[in-house]
Amino acid sequence: MDVALVACSESTARALPPVVVLGAAAEREALASALRARGVDAVAAEAAAADRGVVFLAPEGNDLTVREAFQAARAARLDAGGAFVVVTRLGGDFGLSGVDNPVLAGLFGLTKTVALEHAEAFVRAIDTAADTPLEALVVELGRTGPVEVSLSLAGRRTLLPVMLPTPRAKAPIGPSDVIVVSGGARGVTAACVIELASRTQARFVLLGRSRIDTPEPAVALAAGDEPALMRALAPAAANPAALRKTVAGILAAREAQATLAAVEATGGHALYLPVDVADPAAVASALEGVRAQWGPITGLVHGAGVLADRRVKEKTDAQWDMVWSTKIDGVRALLAATASDPLRTLCFFSSVAARTGNVGQCDYAAANEVLNRLAATEAKRRPGAVVKSIGWGPWAGGMVTPQLARAFQARGIALIPLLAGACAFADELAAPGATEVVIGGLLAGDRTAPSLRRVSERDYPFVRDHSVGGTPVVPVVLALEWFAQRARELRPDAFVHSVEKVSVLRGILLTDYAGAGDVLAIHTVEELPDGFAFELRALSGRAHYRATVRMGAAPPVVPAHAALGPLGAYPHDAAAIYDKLLFHGPDFQVIRRVVGLDSHSAEAELRGIGAGWTRGSWVTDLASGDGGLQLAVLWSRQQLGGASLPTGVGVYRPYGRPAPGPVRTVLRGRQSDAQRTLSDVLLIDGTGRVYAAFEGVELHRLPQGEYPGKPGEA
Repeated sequence: MDVALVACSESTARALPPVVVLGAAAEREALASALRARGVDAVAAEAAAADRGVVFLAPEGNDLTVREAFQAARAARLDAGGAFVVVTRLGGDFGLSGVDNPVLAGLFGLTKTVALEHAEAFVRAIDTAADTPLEALVVELGRTGPVEVSLSLAGRRTLLPVMLPTPRAKAPIGPSDVIVVSGGARGVTAACVIELASRTQARFVLLGRSRIDTPEPAVALAAGDEPALMRALAPAAANPAALRKTVAGILAAREAQATLAAVEATGGHALYLPVDVADPAAVASALEGVRAQWGPITGLVHGAGVLADRRVKEKTDAQWDMVWSTKIDGVRALLAATASDPLRTLCFFSSVAARTGNVGQCDYAAANEVLNRLAATEAKRRPGAVVKSIGWGPWAGGMVTPQLARAFQARGIALIPLLAGACAFADELAAPGATEVVIGGLLAGDRTAPSLRRVSERDYPFVRDHSVGGTPVVPVVLALEWFAQRARELRPDAFVHSVEKVSVLRGILLTDYAGAGDVLAIHTVEELPDGFAFELRALSGRAHYRATVRMGAAPPVVPAHAALGPLGAYPHDAAAIYDKLLFHGPDFQVIRRVVGLDSHSAEAELRGIGAGWTRGSWVTDLASGDGGLQLAVLWSRQQLGGASLPTGVGVYRPYGRPAPGPVRTVLRGRQSDAQRTLSDVLLIDGTGRVYAAFEGVELHRLPQGEYPGKPGEA
């Protein structure tokens, strides 16, 4: 998922509770005075008070600014009736377009965590632009609304996650590349390194805090796991704490050595350097030796991180500093040490906690939110590089203990399998598109909240070839895919059996496809025992598509296929079809050949998923699906004497992926009159297996009888 700035929904008035306004003297006095003029009990001061909430006007950003805001939240009244508000000036877009110093973005992660830990309080993070008037801020402080709000000439906006297609491309990394990875010798980062090495055979420099070359005690050599090591080393241990430390060190060294061996086994190369990533001098010295051995550094992955989970009210300054330093001092040291290197790949391991906040992790959420905005800044500075900040959800491993895993499962949050996460990491480094990405379930996800999809040339490049009259239009098959995706998001352990009662209420013309993209929202209208009823709407609320998705615990049963009888000859070859009869551009020209067509049926050979469409982990086969609908359009043209467009589908059934080889689509006509046709369409792989089916494809003749710009031929 990426994030998008979207307009805030309408909100109602809400009284701001008594607050202390903190910040630069002149600014805090001005805001406190304006709030008092509206009847708010507001005072300007230099420190928080236990009997009042806080409005924190962030000055020019540095690490102490975010730390001071954390201390203010810890000291302020945050129980029922309390408030915590931070106000930044990062341009009115939360720094997404890049800022000189992104450290203030840490305030957003802090604030979202405070909101989760104190649901009854008034908690907001408000980003403003240089031209945002004081009155607009005062009005916002009297409104309900989302935790994150931006105020600028573009309006009142918030940030929401947008689902993106899974990238499928080859990473622009090869055997000559030198990739520095902090925290890369163990855990989930190690799994990511091994996967990337298997795809690229690059050279990896793994930075870790511990030495891994210390010989093990002889009694430990035969002990293969933690319990065996504890038993073997217990007699010589000074105390239980020392024993646990020794065992942890041995296991860490073994895991790091296994990672090095795994990278070498893929054909890549790996070097481990014991260095504190937060120490700039140590990092710079270590990388000088790397250049002497392997040459310039071309990639950087910052995966190091530590946790010290405590709620804001109980968290100490020392715990905050430890978590913050590993992420922020670490990334600064790495960037400083590689300032003269030709970096083409940068990837920061952030967390979903930065996007949503997470109970007990205000420091972790704050530090990772800084990484997100730092990535935006670096992407702006390095237009030719792939720059990513990946907000990981919880993994099945790494820092997720068995107790945490059970807690996530109880909340319905699926853990990221180690191999799947590693593959997703390598996939992202091949995709230059979105900079801030969330992989995994949102920790604070609301099942009733709309799920957003952004359609832009960057995210869905093939849609440019689905244009009518020069304007890109969302294809029906993409709407079906989004409905199926949303159902899987809500019930990841179930299988999609069908997408039913599909109604095309209004076509979706994409007005900003070549720019920032058009954002659409999937709303859950009703949750059913075996699925969901959805609507696809514009952000204005206008409904465009409606459908019901049915699901089951087991995969759907694949139907038998009955062959068609002899078909009438079809006079057009593929070139003529797309030149004269259909509006589709190259990526949508998936029909190889129409085998035959008569008044009752039709058959065609398709190019299928080899048509250049991103497939990834999608539920449906969009390319072949659209080819099936194109055959229905051609059959409808013969019946109606003119061009038509789909207006509904009775049922779409995905049975699985096709076997390698040719793909066929078979149509059986059901009904036609002067304006409308109804047909069924099957998709059949090279083994003769039906792998998808449309039942009740409804098309209506266009009033003008032809697509804009097409000569047409009945």
